[in-house]
Amino acid sequence: MTQSTPLHRAIALLLFSIAFSGPCFGQFRVLPYLLPADEAGSVRLTWFTETGISGKLAVWEANTGDTTYYSPDSIDLPSLRYSALEESERDSFPDMFANANWKHTVVLDDLTPRSTYHYRVTQGDSSYINQFTVAPRPGDQQHVRFIALADSETDPEGRQTKRPWSVGAQAPGSSGRPAGVTNYLLTETEGLIANLRHVKSEQPDFVMIAGDIVQGGGYQRAWDEFFFHTAGKFDDVFGGTVLLPALGNWENFGARNGGYEPQAVYQSRAKYKAYFTLPSNQHPTYQDAYYRVDYGPVTVITLDSSNGLPDSTDHDTNINISASTYPGDDLPDINPGSDQWKWAEAQLKDAHDAGQVVFVQFHHIPYSSGGHILPLTAENSSGQAGVPMRAYTPLFKKYGVVAVICGHNESLEHSLVDGIHFWDVGIAGDGLGYSLDDKDPRRANGYRQWVAHVDAAEHWDGRQLISGGKHYGHLVVDVIPQGEHVYEIIMIPQYIFPVTDEAGNVITTEAKTYDHIIRETRKFDRSGG
Repeated sequence: MTQSTPLHRAIALLLFSIAFSGPCFGQFRVLPYLLPADEAGSVRLTWFTETGISGKLAVWEANTGDTTYYSPDSIDLPSLRYSALEESERDSFPDMFANANWKHTVVLDDLTPRSTYHYRVTQGDSSYINQFTVAPRPGDQQHVRFIALADSETDPEGRQTKRPWSVGAQAPGSSGRPAGVTNYLLTETEGLIANLRHVKSEQPDFVMIAGDIVQGGGYQRAWDEFFFHTAGKFDDVFGGTVLLPALGNWENFGARNGGYEPQAVYQSRAKYKAYFTLPSNQHPTYQDAYYRVDYGPVTVITLDSSNGLPDSTDHDTNINISASTYPGDDLPDINPGSDQWKWAEAQLKDAHDAGQVVFVQFHHIPYSSGGHILPLTAENSSGQAGVPMRAYTPLFKKYGVVAVICGHNESLEHSLVDGIHFWDVGIAGDGLGYSLDDKDPRRANGYRQWVAHVDAAEHWDGRQLISGGKHYGHLVVDVIPQGEHVYEIIMIPQYIFPVTDEAGNVITTEAKTYDHIIRETRKFDRSGG
C-alpha cells in the first residue's frame, strides 16, 4: 500500500505547480518545434515571436566543427490573431500574448542519416538550445520507435477541469469505486503534462497526434495552450522530436469564435495550416491536409477525415460541415474516387512495393464501441461518425497496412480487422470516453480485442486506487529489424497512473503499461506484407 511521504508530496507539488507557472521563454512566443519536410530525412524547424525581428539559427553536427547559420525572414500571420471576444477577456487570462504572431521557419536538408544535430535559436537576448537525430534513409533496416496519441484538446480551462470518469469494470477483491468519485483524479492539464513528460522520456523518433489537438481550432488561446505544453513553458517535447499531426473535428471548429459557422470552420483550418507546414501532397488546394512521411523502414500516411460527400449522409463524418457552404476550396472529400482517395491509394501502393512498414493515421476511428460510431443518419448519432472511414479498409488490406491510428472517442480501444490493427488512442489529456455497447447494442464492436474501460479492471482499497482503470496515456510502437525485409512490430499501450494515498489524494504519477502488448513478426516486400 502506497504511503504519502514528504518526497511524494514534493514531487506532486512540483508536477502540479508547473501547470500554473508564468511565461518563462523570453522573446519566444512558441519555442522551436520540428515537423517533417518534403525530402525524407529533412526537417522543418519553426518558431514564433510577438515581433517581426529576425532570429538567428545555428546548426551543427555532433563531434564536428562546422556550423551552418540561418536568419530566416519572419512572416506576420493575421490568421493567428486573437478574436475581439478573446481580446475583451484579456484581463482574465494573464498569460495571453501580444496580439501578433510572427512565424520563423527553416528547412534543414542534406543531413546525415541517423546523425545527431545540435541547434541554437537566438531571438534578441533569448536563446533556445536543443538537438535532434536525423531519420534513417527510406528502406534502411533500422529500429524505429514512435509514439501515437490523440485528443489532447487543450484550452486554458483544462487547468481546472477534472473530467467525468465513468466507472469501469472492477477487479476481483476491489472494494469498488468510492462514493462521490465521479470525476477523474487529475485535471486535464496535469494529465497532459505527465503524459508528455513520459512521451519525452521514451525518446521516440517521432510522435503522431491523430487529431483533436486543441479545444477549438478557431480559438487562439487553445493553440497557445497546446504550445505551452509542447514548445513552451510546460514542456518542449517537439523541440527535439518530430511531430506528425492530423486534423480532427476540433481543428474544424471555431469553439467560442463561431462554432461550426462556415467562416469559423475556414478560420479554424487556416490556424492549423499556419502552424503545421507539412510535406507536399502534390495537390496545392489540399496542402497540409494529408501527407506522407518516410522514416527509415516506416511509412506514415496521414489523411484528413473531416468531411465526406454527399454531406450529412452515411458517407459523411461530420453533420456540421457542408461543402456547399464552406467558403474555401481546401476541404477534401474522403470517399472513393476523390482526390484524397486517389492520392492515398497511390501512396499505399508505392510504399508497399518498396517494402515499407506502413502505418496510417486519421482522426475518426472506423471501428469502436464508443459514442461516435453511429452513422450520421442513425437515431441518436453524435453527428460525428467514424463508420465512413471503413471504405478504406480494403485498400489497407491490399497494401499491407500494419495499423491505423485514430482518436475521436477519447478511448483506448484496439480492434483487429482483416489483419489490420485499429487503435483509438484518444487519451492524450482531455475527456475519458468509454464503451457504450452495454447501453446501446448498435455500438457493439465485433472486431474489438481490448478496451481499457472494460479490460483494465479497477482495483480499489477503500478510497485508494491500487491498480487498473482508464487513464491518460499513449501507444508506443517499436519496429525492429529481424532479417531481410522482416520486422518485429511491438505495440505497447502505456498510461499515466495517479498514485493516491489512503485518503484518495493524488501524491504523484507513475507511467505504467496495460496488459495488452501486441507483438507480430512479418515480412514486408511484394511477396510478404
